[in-house]
Amino acid sequence: MSYTGKKERKDSVSSIVPANSAASAYSPSAVVPEGTPCELFDPWLEINTNNLAWNVAQVRKRVGDRPIMAVVKCNAYGHGTVGVAQFLQEQGIKHFAVVKVQEAVALRENGISGTILNFGPFSPHEAEQIVKHDISQSVFSEAVEALDQASNKLGRQAVVHIKVDTGLSRVGVPYQDAVSFIEKVAALANIKIEGIFTTLTEEPDFDKLQIERLLQVCERTGAKGIDVGIRHVASSAAVAKLPSAFLDMVRPGNCLYGFESLPNLDLKPAMSLKTRVILVKKVHPGDTIAYHRQGEVTEEKLLAILPIGYTDGYPSQAINQAQVLIRGQRWPLIVYISANHAIVDITGSSGIGIGDEVVLFGTQHGGTISLSEVAQWANSTVYKVASGMSPFLPRIFIT
Repeated sequence: MSYTGKKERKDSVSSIVPANSAASAYSPSAVVPEGTPCELFDPWLEINTNNLAWNVAQVRKRVGDRPIMAVVKCNAYGHGTVGVAQFLQEQGIKHFAVVKVQEAVALRENGISGTILNFGPFSPHEAEQIVKHDISQSVFSEAVEALDQASNKLGRQAVVHIKVDTGLSRVGVPYQDAVSFIEKVAALANIKIEGIFTTLTEEPDFDKLQIERLLQVCERTGAKGIDVGIRHVASSAAVAKLPSAFLDMVRPGNCLYGFESLPNLDLKPAMSLKTRVILVKKVHPGDTIAYHRQGEVTEEKLLAILPIGYTDGYPSQAINQAQVLIRGQRWPLIVYISANHAIVDITGSSGIGIGDEVVLFGTQHGGTISLSEVAQWANSTVYKVASGMSPFLPRIFIT
């Protein structure tokens, strides 16, 4: 069988680049217009910039004129750190958050000019890199002294945000010890305190207590003449549900990407996962499918083979219920998902052939499979599924 579909535009390929390369940056001139066919057979992700912009507008509508710190950690929850940050910067976002020094450096090297806060840890040998690239660094331990030393060596100030543990019991200086820690940081000659923050547990009543604890720390340090700068606690859940958490700045993550519905926010999903059929074949009674003859064929079946597997990030746990869209209709994935292949039962179909687009999640010809469905099939969460998309998948920004 050969693909006899409509010839596709050759110039669309120039917009398709690996997410882990410098060329993966978002560029208005490289955006693929909506409906432009992709020439790839291997799987790819489409990032809908209209939906990203829509979600930003919904957050702004909710929080007023407070600045937004866009959380683009974990490869922008699978969407592509650099490309997403560049697009959001065009939308007027001036603050970004990551969890690794290399993420922050990549943003700076690809034209992100605003605040870049690294939530994550850093080692002493990374301290100079942080200072050189003007990265704001979360601090909560004596590691801040390495930044002070690097700043002194370079003749520049290091910028920090104080992380306070108000009850999540993860990283952060315990709130009971925060004032004395902040005093020590403020006394370091080469350190500038730019902000202070905490992470909420997302339990509404306890969140309110956490906010009170942080504000008490701010009040006590203020009484000592120390300005702790921007106060921020509100992630997506708090943006949706807890206005008292807005403070000086909000830092939404998953609501920017429209993973799932949240109260008080009208969100649209930005990410779709697609591939193409690479083979259509019949199997007959007595045939078996997959390693160790997992699937025994009892009646004639028509199968479509897909070049996508768990190494691309599609959750293999979803196999018992998972479906895909081909020509706008749902078809079940069967037997197993291997490292590089998946099998669809298209028995009863008419005309499905090599080269047909397959949607693992997203929309096609009026049909929709949501990321939430995939997460439910895999007994997982939308956050985990999206963040698990391979960094090697091309990200294509569409309008």
